[in-house]
Amino acid sequence: MSSNPVDVVKASYEAMLNRGDLEGFLSFFAEDGVLLEADSLPYGGRFTGPNEIRTALMQVMETFSAFSFEPDIFATTGEWVIAYGSFAVTVRKTGKSVTFPLAEAAHVIDGKIKLIHPVYGDTAAILAALH
Repeated sequence: MSSNPVDVVKASYEAMLNRGDLEGFLSFFAEDGVLLEADSLPYGGRFTGPNEIRTALMQVMETFSAFSFEPDIFATTGEWVIAYGSFAVTVRKTGKSVTFPLAEAAHVIDGKIKLIHPVYGDTAAILAALH
């Protein structure tokens, strides 16, 4: 496995977004890796370590019947990677769909993700779609 930060992020996305392989995605995280989600979302908060991140992502999968992130750009400086593209979800409960820009910052050290922090273009759209 490559330790190049962009390769690590791309491979983690391939696991989760293209193959639906949650455990494969989690294998890219350091034991103390962190997922930061917007507090306003039903699955918001700070999740540390693969077990907490798994729990958070299970909440995401319970909330949405479909979700995707298609990065158009990967920008990097050292250990940091910013992926920018289009994020789309369909809310399981309401069937409503929303699409908007998303930037995701990832900090990769020694081939492992230490932090992923999605910065949503419109959390209000998600909240509206939930009802």
